[in-house]
This record gives sequence, C-alpha cells and structure tokens, in this order.
Amino acid sequence: MLDELRKIKVFVVRDFRMLSTYKLALSMTFLTTVFNLFYFALFGSMFGSSSLPALSDYGGDFLSYIIIGSMGWGFLWSIMGTTAASLRSEMMMGTVESILLTKTRLYTMMVSYAIYGSFFGLISIVILLSVGYLVFGLEVFANANLFTLVVFFLSATMMMGFGLIFGGITIWLKNIGPTTMLLQNISMFFCGVYFPLTVLPVVARPISYYIPFYYSIEGLRRSLIPSTTTGEMMMYSIILLFCSVLFNAIGLYVLHRGLIKAKKDGSLMFY
Repeated sequence: MLDELRKIKVFVVRDFRMLSTYKLALSMTFLTTVFNLFYFALFGSMFGSSSLPALSDYGGDFLSYIIIGSMGWGFLWSIMGTTAASLRSEMMMGTVESILLTKTRLYTMMVSYAIYGSFFGLISIVILLSVGYLVFGLEVFANANLFTLVVFFLSATMMMGFGLIFGGITIWLKNIGPTTMLLQNISMFFCGVYFPLTVLPVVARPISYYIPFYYSIEGLRRSLIPSTTTGEMMMYSIILLFCSVLFNAIGLYVLHRGLIKAKKDGSLMFY
C-alpha cells in the first residue's frame, strides 16, 4: 500500500515536470481561462447592471455568478478530462504496457492522473479568484465554510469515477472521439454554470436533477450564500457522496473490463 502511494507521488511529479516543459502551452491554457472571464464580464455589461433579477437567489451579481460557475466547472472537468486524456497519451506513447509489467496497478495510475488534474484545477481557481479580486474587487469566497470544502472534495472524488469510466472506455475502444466534449456541453446547459435553471423552459428544468454535476455546481453556490441552511447543504453532500461511491464503482468495473479486453486482444501497447 505504501509502495503504491509513493508511486502516485512519482506520477504526479512526472506530469508536472512534463507540463512545465511546454511553457507556452501552459501559459496559453491559463490565459484562455482569464480571457473567457473578461468575455463574460463584458457580455454582462451590455445589460447595464451587474445585478440581475434572474440571479436574485444567488445574490443578483452577474460576475460573481460567472466566476463561481467557471471555477466549479473548470475544477470538475480538469479532473475528469486529465484522467482520461493522460491514459490516452500513455497509450499513444506505448508506455502503458511497460508500466503495467511492473507491480504498478492501473488504478494507481488513474488516481495519480486525478490528483494531477485536481492540482491543475486548483491553479485555475486561484487565477480566477485573483483576477476577480484585483480587477473587479470581488471576494466570492468570503463566505466559504466547511461545506464548501466538502462539496469540492466529494465532487473531485465523483469526477475521478467518471475519469475511470472514460479511461476504461478508451482502453476498450481506443478512440472515443469528442464524446467527453459532447457530454460536457450537454451537461453545462443543464447545470446552471453560466445561467440559472429559471431561464430554461419549464419542461426542461427537471432534467437538471438527474445530472450529477448539477449538485456540484449548485452545492458550491449554495455553500457561499450565508442564508443557506445546514439541512440543505447536507442534502447536497449526501447526493454527492452517493454519486462518488456509485461512479467510482462503475469506473473500476469498466476499467477492469477494458483492461481484460485489451490484454486478450493484445492491443494494450498501441493506440
């Protein structure tokens, strides 16, 4: 067990060293995040007021709403996206089989990718918070509490499960195309990332309650509102805990089945 934990550290350090090698790509990634924030800020200024009636349940401030949504969504998908993409890169480079010939478990690799994605997502959060404070004078985490951390932790665990699922599918099918991007775009529409559910058609709103990412974004927003009750935050926490256990169990199964199929077909060492 201790040996596997040491390997996780090795993988994470390796990935950060590789990331720092490509400084232009790294800087462009974070600059894109910043410019997207300015894009939404200018878009909101067209309404002539930073306080919108549609956002009254969240304090009314458009820019704060956008920053919180961007942080939460970016954090979630940096974990899931990095987990699946890192395994795909290992397969393309032909290093998966070499690693698995050692005593390293595939699950250890996937956990390492998820932790690396979490750190990457946290860096994005720090950048967005800094820009929000220095440029717009916003302190969106001024009311952060224990439930805020709980939502972040459970959401990260849940997204690791999705990373395992798509990692297993990648091993199985090799090329899944823009599947993750399509899932992300559809989910973003129903999860209240950039606009509240109240602007959706009434018949479409119930769909949101069946999308697990909704409870991460909404739970994060509610945790930052002082008037939110403990019972309400417990509801979000319990739902996220259930989703974490469920999707990690499914992810382990899909990853295991994908690995068995790849070994049987002899396709593990090539993409």
